[in-house]
Amino acid sequence: MEVLVYNDLGADKLKDKLKKVIGFLQADDFRSADVKKMIGTGYYRAKLDDTNRLLFSIGTFADKRYIFILEVILNHAYEKSRFLRGAVIDESKLLPVNSEKQITPGDTAPITYINPNKKSFHLLDKILSFDETQDEILHLPAPGIIIGSAGSGKTALTLEKAKILTGRVLYITLSGYLVENASLLYYSFDYENSKQEVEFLSFFEYLSTIDVPKGKEIDFRGFEQWISKYRQSHKIKDAYKVFEEFKGVITGSVVDKPYLSLKDYLSLGIKQSIFPEAERGQIYDLFTKYLEWLKAGVYFDSNIVSYNLLERIEPRYDYVVVDEVQDITNVQLMLILKSLHNPANFVLCGDSNQIVHPNFFSWAQIKTLFYKQDLKANIIRVLATNYRNTPEVTKIANQLLLIKNARFGSIDKESTYLVKPNSKHTGGVEFLENNAPIKADLNQKTKQSTKFAVLVLRNEDKAAAKAFFQTPLLFSIQEAKGLEYENIILYNAISGYDKEFRELTNGVTPADLDEDSLKFSRAKDKADKSLDEYKFYVNSLYVGITRAIKNLYVIETNKKHELLFLLGLTNFKQQSSVKNQASSKEEWQKEAHRLEMQGKQEQADAIRTQILKVQPVPWEVTTRGALKELFKQALNPELFNKKAKDRLFEYALYYNERGYFTQLAQLKYRPAERWEQEGKIILKRMLAEYYQDNVKALEPKLQKYGIDFPNELNLTPFMIAIAHGAEKIAGYLVQNGAKINVTDNFGRNALQQAILKAHIDASFKGKVINRFYDTLKGESTKVKIDNRLIKIDSHQAEFLMLNYMIAVLRTHLINQLDTAGLFFRLKNHKPAFQTLDFANFFDGLAHNIVPEYRRQRPYLSSILAKNEVNRDDKYNKKLFVRLETGLYLPNPLMEILIDDEWVNIYDMIDIDEIEKRQAVYGPKIISRIKNYREQLTKNPDAKIDPDKYWLDN
Repeated sequence: MEVLVYNDLGADKLKDKLKKVIGFLQADDFRSADVKKMIGTGYYRAKLDDTNRLLFSIGTFADKRYIFILEVILNHAYEKSRFLRGAVIDESKLLPVNSEKQITPGDTAPITYINPNKKSFHLLDKILSFDETQDEILHLPAPGIIIGSAGSGKTALTLEKAKILTGRVLYITLSGYLVENASLLYYSFDYENSKQEVEFLSFFEYLSTIDVPKGKEIDFRGFEQWISKYRQSHKIKDAYKVFEEFKGVITGSVVDKPYLSLKDYLSLGIKQSIFPEAERGQIYDLFTKYLEWLKAGVYFDSNIVSYNLLERIEPRYDYVVVDEVQDITNVQLMLILKSLHNPANFVLCGDSNQIVHPNFFSWAQIKTLFYKQDLKANIIRVLATNYRNTPEVTKIANQLLLIKNARFGSIDKESTYLVKPNSKHTGGVEFLENNAPIKADLNQKTKQSTKFAVLVLRNEDKAAAKAFFQTPLLFSIQEAKGLEYENIILYNAISGYDKEFRELTNGVTPADLDEDSLKFSRAKDKADKSLDEYKFYVNSLYVGITRAIKNLYVIETNKKHELLFLLGLTNFKQQSSVKNQASSKEEWQKEAHRLEMQGKQEQADAIRTQILKVQPVPWEVTTRGALKELFKQALNPELFNKKAKDRLFEYALYYNERGYFTQLAQLKYRPAERWEQEGKIILKRMLAEYYQDNVKALEPKLQKYGIDFPNELNLTPFMIAIAHGAEKIAGYLVQNGAKINVTDNFGRNALQQAILKAHIDASFKGKVINRFYDTLKGESTKVKIDNRLIKIDSHQAEFLMLNYMIAVLRTHLINQLDTAGLFFRLKNHKPAFQTLDFANFFDGLAHNIVPEYRRQRPYLSSILAKNEVNRDDKYNKKLFVRLETGLYLPNPLMEILIDDEWVNIYDMIDIDEIEKRQAVYGPKIISRIKNYREQLTKNPDAKIDPDKYWLDN
């Protein structure tokens, strides 16, 4: 077998032994390499010498097997392996493999592409081999502009390119989902690079790191609701065109003012606006009303906010990587690039054929932004190979690009190219007439399958599609951007916009569509504004086509439309070739989770309602909001409400809120008098499935109420399974897409609940945290301090330390003040956190969770010290307040993002209620926390000396 070596292997000290073992593997001499299979891991190990091992996997491309050398494991320390994730490996139980013949097809993983000229590979969440163009781009120095079609691997290449960069690096794009996914890909298998610090931010998050905007960013749905009242008075025919003009022309296009003045707007050239000059006055009148509407603060315009922040932005990054740059406006891009120390250290990545956002983007405009910079070198590279879509789908996408070019001319030189398919799969494109029998047949065969999605051009077209198609996977093109499905049904996209697509074909003949003659050419008539007016339609159609990985089904009413003829869709069928397909409930649950993660809530909800038949829970849920009323009813001395007392008692048992037992006992509620004896029995009865770790016993509820249903205590099954070490249930829920960031009544998510349990019971670390940490950690924790977002990625040292504080803060304050208050008064200590707390907690956690160097007390002290609120350092996150040397609490001004709402960390744990419960020593520290918060809220610039303020007088 051919052997490829991970480009970041780093085995210089053992290179001779490595070369020798690789020779054995290439010669199929597995016996000499002492190869053994690690059953259940997907990995093999070879023997370098008596103490060191070589980890590798086996993959298949084009019916040929390859060995991928992944890691050198020193001193048998399998527990420190990046790839084995802390697994305990017993070498005596490994399975010997003497030759390739012993390897079955099930032991190998399919690989998308292998460059035959390369002996190394790259790695994100999977093995990557770059073609010659990709490899050239990878090693080009900044600045760089990467233009790549859908499926060209530009995001994977961009992330690998980011690994080469040093210093402080920003990866940014418009989509929050893409950013989160990119971060998780980047740090797959615990990738570390000590020469860099990378921040992954969506554009909204980037704005928020400067100053969190008030309100919600305006999107088309909100805009459409607002503009509806002016449809008659201003004769609005197409609200989206107005939205695009506001967001891409009047705002966004210029960087020296927040928006164009009326005079500037009226004087724009023919190609600089969607609307002719005669209509612009009325459009600008609408814009002034739009500005007045924004003043209410419900919505904000990100372009205007970006301009207002230009003067506040300071250089803070050594490199900036902008993905999907076609979704970003000029002023937004300027705000991003102003954060660079060196203005030329940027990498931009995108595809102008996929513009469905209102920003009037072109590569020519991008180059205009840099005209003052000396960027004489050819910094633009094009990725024209498609590794995702089948050749059949790519062919029709290319045909659309040829039509677009023939009709409108080239947008710019950089976008004048066709896509080369490289998928090894075959697919098909079927043209079907829009009639009831065909739709009924297609609907019947696909409505239960997660592999088919129906696309319509615009959101308002969904209603017509829903009349025939019952799949929950119904999207507008804008919603579908970033999604891919094996099969796409494109419903009436052309016929529904007959006039617009006739403009696309105006004057175009089949003779104009020669792939070999595609070249850069400007539109013949400069006054022809068709490209600007109709680009949404043609780009949307292109995006819709390229969402199909394998097969495309085009359903059209007007089967003789000129565009269909030019696309080669003339042989329409009266029956599709689709066979009956159905996906399991587990597959639908996973799809709902995936869509929800991408912000496609409408479709995720539709899956749960239509397919999974999820019902609301029949019991009363004790949410945080319902607690005050529950306390009022349960603790009313004049009315004995047993039901309310039962609920409060169960609530207090689960959350270990012992103060309520005394109050309930005083009201003659007998179970509270013997809560230590009865509590365990009651909890076991309430949570029987979890104590037994019985998936089958829980399944009926999961199927009826959904994978994330709340129980009476406002806890999801995943939260309970994690908190109680029900490993089988937790594993099942993870596989089926359970949410990990749902929080309990004290704002603690599943990770924080697991931490709290491990804080109390150290054995819980190995049982649950080590096994599920990769799932529990998510991508980041977001906090707000000084009205600035601070995003702490899960690979950073501060992440686990802060989450430990969040998890145990309430318990820490209550327990230390209640049960050890005398100790603290005598020793002059405070109920706070010190390095010993973190060191003790980290002891027993796997090395892939906390590397050895992060367990050392000097290192822990340095993380606490560098993030003190009073520390003068521009990179200070201000996470901690120092009470005295070595003792810290979370910053009292810190807010945590929970369910899209910012909540103060001390309000989250209900500090007012804690204050009421304290005696003697307690109120002193709690009141000081509150007072500190009040002082700094009134005067954010106040300097409070911790050594004086927190002293116990």
